Amino acid sequence: MTFLSKNRNKYFKLHQFIRLAINVVFLFAVWYLFYSFFRDKNFIDYFYEEITYQLTLSQLVVSKIFLNIIGYEVEIYGKTIKIIGSYGVHLDRGCLGRNVIGLFAGFILAYPAKIKSKLWYIPAGISVFFMVNIFRIMALAITDNCCRHQLDFNHHIVFQYLTYGIIIIMWIVWAKFFKKTRKML
Repeated sequence: MTFLSKNRNKYFKLHQFIRLAINVVFLFAVWYLFYSFFRDKNFIDYFYEEITYQLTLSQLVVSKIFLNIIGYEVEIYGKTIKIIGSYGVHLDRGCLGRNVIGLFAGFILAYPAKIKSKLWYIPAGISVFFMVNIFRIMALAITDNCCRHQLDFNHHIVFQYLTYGIIIIMWIVWAKFFKKTRKML
């Protein structure tokens, strides 16, 4: 037996919580290294900026389509979506939910489970979060139009709790689903 296979066997014999903690630390280190060392490289920065731009644009356009469907006249100026007659809602980097998506994907990756179950659930969860974020953008645009004084409260309190609540529910559903499928294997 080689050194690697001995340690791999020891790793899989650890309690599930300990393996989760080890995986979380490892993924955090990878994430930190990416942001500390590789993010400054021109080709990675260009790729990162382009993905951010495309994600912003897609969320604004889809939000506009749905707002049009429910009867609002909407304009998009750069990163701002505006119901005609209102000030508009600016979609900045933090509004895209990249950190929440990273947190969600990191938890799924760190949780001790078969890779096959992770490969379908991470994209499914990101898709759910994309739709939740579109709902959030639409709701904030409507709030801006009808009762602007409620905008900050809804943005910083209501939708923060709603978003993290949905992420936690998705984690719990996945963990319970995985637990059931693991027993069946």
